[in-house]
Amino acid sequence: MEINLSCPNIPRKPPPAYSSTSLQEYLTALQRSKVLDTSTSTTLIGIKTPPYTYFDQYQTLIDALLSTTGADLTCPVDFITATNTLGGCLVLAESNEVLAPSSEPGSYVPAVASASGTGLGGVGGAVIHALALGNVRTIRSMLDQHHELKQIEIIGVGGVSDYAGYARFRSIGAAAVGIGTALGKEGIMVFQKILNELETLSMFAKLGINEGRNDTGPTTQKQQKSLDVIEEKQDDVEEYDRAQDSGIE
Repeated sequence: MEINLSCPNIPRKPPPAYSSTSLQEYLTALQRSKVLDTSTSTTLIGIKTPPYTYFDQYQTLIDALLSTTGADLTCPVDFITATNTLGGCLVLAESNEVLAPSSEPGSYVPAVASASGTGLGGVGGAVIHALALGNVRTIRSMLDQHHELKQIEIIGVGGVSDYAGYARFRSIGAAAVGIGTALGKEGIMVFQKILNELETLSMFAKLGINEGRNDTGPTTQKQQKSLDVIEEKQDDVEEYDRAQDSGIE
């Protein structure tokens, strides 16, 4: 179960994970419910954090987590999902008859409607990938500095649309990787695309081939058969990408 402490779109309610007081209130409630729970349930509990941009924000998170430990108590948080969208962003589109019939030619209007009517909201996808990577790496390293928190896993989220993005998150300590924007744009086939890319790289590695080049001498018959399979998979990925670009479902 994931508890979202990071939504940037609630008027006059900043994300709780930015506030030491609010964050501790939520974690204390989770700790209390965990102590009172006498069932044998193994439901994992996690929190979703907003994008952090400076050290004190990270420290607020770590201090709040540590406040729930001690004596016979363990931290109630099993995983952290980092990161949510970055709030306060605005995407503008050139006005037209559909978006704003009465606007002047060449003017710009919010591309997305929002509850406030200003078009402001949280942005995700590729534009926050670097920020999300920084959050995952920093949180992972700070958790590892405390034996009470080392067991907390991290789910990396932000701008993943291919195997390379997935691999970047895994390389810096993410136990799992989430996909949001790419899922909305490409549908569930984005997962198959990533799996195909992973299988291709794995086959190259087993054959001693670096990016399609045989580094171990002449290509053997067995290697050539495997390369033929790899090329078929690559063709499938390219065909899928072309279909997406052309809007074919």
